[in-house]
Amino acid sequence: RDPKKLNLQVVQGGLKAADGSQRKPGIPTPPLEYNLLNKRGTVTMARWDDPNSGDGEFFINLADSPHLDKSGDSGWALGFTVFGEVVEGMEVADAIGGLPTTSQGGMSMLNSPVVMESVVLS
Repeated sequence: RDPKKLNLQVVQGGLKAADGSQRKPGIPTPPLEYNLLNKRGTVTMARWDDPNSGDGEFFINLADSPHLDKSGDSGWALGFTVFGEVVEGMEVADAIGGLPTTSQGGMSMLNSPVVMESVVLS
C-alpha cells in the first residue's frame, strides 16, 4: 500500500444508501471516549461539531490520524470515538481509498458509490 496513491484519508459509510437516500440509525450513539487513538485500520464514529451528534455514520482510518484524537475541550477538538478495528480485509478499504473522487462541499467524495454488502462485528 502506497499512501501517496490514496485519494482519501478515511473511508466513510453508514446511513446513506447507494441511491443517496438516508437510512435511520439502527444503533445507539456510543459515548464520546478518548481511550483509543485514531490509528490505521481503526473504525471511528463520524459526527458533527456537537460531540453527541454521531448517529450511525462511521469511518475507517486508512492511515494514522492523530489530528482526529482529542486535542481540546470542545467541538472538533474533543476528537472522534474509536469503537473498533478492521481485523481482516483492510486491503478492501485501501482499494476504496484509491478510487477516483470529486470535491463536494470541502470533502472528497467517491465518483461512484461503493456498497458494503457484509460487515461482521465480533
